[in-house]
Amino acid sequence: MPTTKKTAADMREEITKTETKVVQTERRIKELIKQNSKLTRKERSRRLIQRGLIIESMIKDPEMLTNEQIKKIMQTAFRSAHAKIREMADAFRAENAANVETQNSEN
Repeated sequence: MPTTKKTAADMREEITKTETKVVQTERRIKELIKQNSKLTRKERSRRLIQRGLIIESMIKDPEMLTNEQIKKIMQTAFRSAHAKIREMADAFRAENAANVETQNSEN
Protein backbone atom coordinates (compact mmCIF):
# COMPACT_ATOMS: atom_id res chain seq x y z
CA MET A 1 0.00 0.00 0.00
CA PRO A 2 1.41 3.34 -0.92
CA THR A 3 1.78 5.82 1.89
CA THR A 4 0.99 9.44 1.35
CA LYS A 5 2.82 12.10 3.23
CA LYS A 6 0.77 14.81 4.82
CA THR A 7 1.78 18.30 4.13
CA ALA A 8 1.75 21.11 6.63
CA ALA A 9 -1.37 22.46 4.91
CA ASP A 10 -3.07 19.09 5.34
CA MET A 11 -2.20 19.09 9.02
CA ARG A 12 -3.50 22.65 9.48
CA GLU A 13 -6.75 21.65 7.77
CA GLU A 14 -7.12 18.61 10.03
CA ILE A 15 -6.43 20.77 13.09
CA THR A 16 -9.08 23.26 11.98
CA LYS A 17 -11.64 20.49 11.44
CA THR A 18 -10.85 18.98 14.84
CA GLU A 19 -11.11 22.36 16.55
CA THR A 20 -14.51 22.87 14.89
CA LYS A 21 -15.66 19.50 16.22
CA VAL A 22 -14.43 20.44 19.70
CA VAL A 23 -16.41 23.70 19.62
CA GLN A 24 -19.52 21.84 18.41
CA THR A 25 -19.11 19.25 21.15
CA GLU A 26 -18.68 21.94 23.81
CA ARG A 27 -21.87 23.65 22.59
CA ARG A 28 -23.72 20.31 22.69
CA ILE A 29 -22.51 19.70 26.26
CA LYS A 30 -23.77 23.15 27.34
CA GLU A 31 -27.10 22.46 25.63
CA LEU A 32 -27.45 19.10 27.40
CA ILE A 33 -26.58 20.65 30.77
CA LYS A 34 -29.25 23.32 30.20
CA GLN A 35 -31.83 20.68 29.23
CA ASN A 36 -30.96 18.63 32.32
CA SER A 37 -31.37 21.69 34.56
CA LYS A 38 -34.75 22.41 33.01
CA LEU A 39 -35.91 18.81 33.52
CA THR A 40 -34.65 18.84 37.10
CA ARG A 41 -36.62 22.03 37.79
CA LYS A 42 -39.75 20.53 36.20
CA GLU A 43 -39.37 17.33 38.22
CA ARG A 44 -38.96 19.34 41.43
CA SER A 45 -41.98 21.53 40.65
CA ARG A 46 -44.09 18.46 39.93
CA ARG A 47 -42.91 16.79 43.16
CA LEU A 48 -43.71 19.92 45.22
CA ILE A 49 -47.17 20.18 43.72
CA GLN A 50 -47.91 16.50 44.29
CA ARG A 51 -46.71 16.62 47.88
CA GLY A 52 -48.65 19.80 48.54
CA LEU A 53 -51.77 18.06 47.25
CA ILE A 54 -51.12 15.14 49.56
CA ILE A 55 -50.81 17.45 52.57
CA GLU A 56 -53.91 19.42 51.61
CA SER A 57 -55.91 16.20 51.24
CA MET A 58 -55.21 15.41 54.89
CA ILE A 59 -56.33 18.76 56.29
CA LYS A 60 -59.96 19.75 56.52
CA ASP A 61 -60.70 23.01 54.67
CA PRO A 62 -57.05 23.85 53.88
CA GLU A 63 -58.12 26.94 51.94
CA MET A 64 -59.27 28.46 55.24
CA LEU A 65 -55.74 28.29 56.68
CA THR A 66 -52.70 30.44 55.98
CA ASN A 67 -49.39 28.95 54.85
CA GLU A 68 -47.97 29.71 58.29
CA GLN A 69 -50.80 27.80 59.96
CA ILE A 70 -50.27 24.82 57.65
CA LYS A 71 -46.57 24.95 58.47
CA LYS A 72 -47.29 24.89 62.22
CA ILE A 73 -49.65 21.94 61.78
CA MET A 74 -46.99 20.02 59.86
CA GLN A 75 -44.27 20.88 62.37
CA THR A 76 -46.47 19.70 65.23
CA ALA A 77 -47.37 16.50 63.42
CA PHE A 78 -43.74 15.74 62.61
CA ARG A 79 -42.50 16.62 66.08
CA SER A 80 -44.98 14.33 67.81
CA ALA A 81 -44.17 11.39 65.56
CA HIS A 82 -40.59 12.35 64.72
CA ALA A 83 -38.85 9.08 65.59
CA LYS A 84 -41.37 6.95 63.70
CA ILE A 85 -41.29 9.25 60.66
CA ARG A 86 -37.48 9.22 60.59
CA GLU A 87 -37.51 5.42 60.81
CA MET A 88 -40.02 5.16 57.97
CA ALA A 89 -38.12 7.64 55.79
CA ASP A 90 -34.85 5.76 56.36
CA ALA A 91 -36.54 2.48 55.41
CA PHE A 92 -38.01 4.02 52.26
CA ARG A 93 -34.63 5.49 51.26
CA ALA A 94 -32.95 2.10 51.75
CA GLU A 95 -35.68 0.41 49.72
CA ASN A 96 -35.32 2.95 46.90
CA ALA A 97 -31.53 2.58 46.89
CA ALA A 98 -31.87 -1.21 46.65
CA ASN A 99 -34.31 -0.82 43.74
CA VAL A 100 -31.87 1.46 41.91
CA GLU A 101 -29.02 -1.02 42.45
CA THR A 102 -31.18 -3.85 41.12
CA GLN A 103 -32.12 -1.83 38.04
CA ASN A 104 -28.48 -0.88 37.42
CA SER A 105 -27.29 -4.49 37.70
CA GLU A 106 -29.99 -5.61 35.24
CA ASN A 107 -28.73 -3.10 32.66
